Amino acid sequence: MKIKDIKEEFEQYIVIRDRWILDVVLGTLIGNAFINRDPLWTMITAPSSGGKSTMIAPAVGVETVFFVDDLTEKTLLSGYKTKDYKTGKMVETSLLKVIGNGVMAFSDFTSILAKNANSRAEILTQFKLVFDRKITKYTGTGSSKWEGKIGFLGAATPDIYYQLEYARSMGERFTYYWMEQPTDEQIAEKQASVKISSKDITDIMSPMFKSYCFNVRDWIDKNGVPDLKMTEEQRAKVKQASMFCVKGKATVHTNFKTGKVDQIPNQAGVGRDNKVFDTWLQTLQLMDCYENDDINYPLQDDRIDLIRKFAYSSVNRERRKVLEILAGSSMSLSASQIGTLNGLGLEKDSVEMYLAPLHAVGMIQKEAGHTHKWYIGDKDVKTFILEVSDGIEANIPTNTDTPEDDDVDELEEIVSKERPQSLLDNF
Repeated sequence: MKIKDIKEEFEQYIVIRDRWILDVVLGTLIGNAFINRDPLWTMITAPSSGGKSTMIAPAVGVETVFFVDDLTEKTLLSGYKTKDYKTGKMVETSLLKVIGNGVMAFSDFTSILAKNANSRAEILTQFKLVFDRKITKYTGTGSSKWEGKIGFLGAATPDIYYQLEYARSMGERFTYYWMEQPTDEQIAEKQASVKISSKDITDIMSPMFKSYCFNVRDWIDKNGVPDLKMTEEQRAKVKQASMFCVKGKATVHTNFKTGKVDQIPNQAGVGRDNKVFDTWLQTLQLMDCYENDDINYPLQDDRIDLIRKFAYSSVNRERRKVLEILAGSSMSLSASQIGTLNGLGLEKDSVEMYLAPLHAVGMIQKEAGHTHKWYIGDKDVKTFILEVSDGIEANIPTNTDTPEDDDVDELEEIVSKERPQSLLDNF
């Protein structure tokens, strides 16, 4: 069983526009099961009805995957025990004890996002401990401990970027992947020709997911797991992706009235992202070695491109749109101009809410003057965006003066003039 076989079968029932989505879903299962590194916690994001759940659902056929519809602060590790009528012994029923080692799967992470702030914060704090592979919880009746390796495979709408903004500042563990969507016309055409329910699709695809994981396991038993080997050029691209990722995930606090930055950005180091990307690359290399039945099959540049896509997906879609517009322009642009380009469709004040945080972390720069105009001064950052992003309009106007330009309010200076054009200059 190979990925191309799974894709060919899948495409009989749905439209798959994203070339990497099956690699991401199956890679999460393979990496957590067979790579002796930190777990992979993958969050697939796309608009509602975008096919996220359909891609994840067949993982139910893999024994080490546990689907979770909802949980509370006490679900993961409660210390509660019940009698096992087969053995007569008291056993813990906490989810972590049940899973032991495996993958938690959420076909819709909205159930967690919809909780009140305190419950959500407690659950996310416990998630971080689970990722770190050890958690101890004390209760009035004693303590409960768990150690193991649990991965995560989930799906969410773009709201997750905003709902988990605080959690990101506290060091969240998710690796985001933005799933490319087919057009409405493609979806409607496919649905008109295919009369099959989502459950039926899952029932058909589930044995194929299971077979793929078993085949990889059998191949590893025979050949082993390949060491991760990268060229200097590949390593440099991964390093750049890690730096871009921490910028994209940085929490930038703004005043809710003015939209201006009023705190120093909370930006993490690149260490964790570097480690996660290495885990992903070894996983993808293993999958390619299996696909080609060659333990010495080299790491492909296409896999580096996937890592760069992970890094780019860490940025919410509004910020991505702004970056794409600036990267695709040969001129500096005002907030009013940016709002009218490339389908962004936001008013000047709304655009400025996204410009200020991007400027605060050094991803974009601005020209001083009565009318502020924005640009990307770091050539490496601009090249990264152009290469990784999808759907940049080729014809960004070179003369985009608008009547509103004279009305653009001057944003406050966020950093001193001595600040480097990009934080990348510090690395």
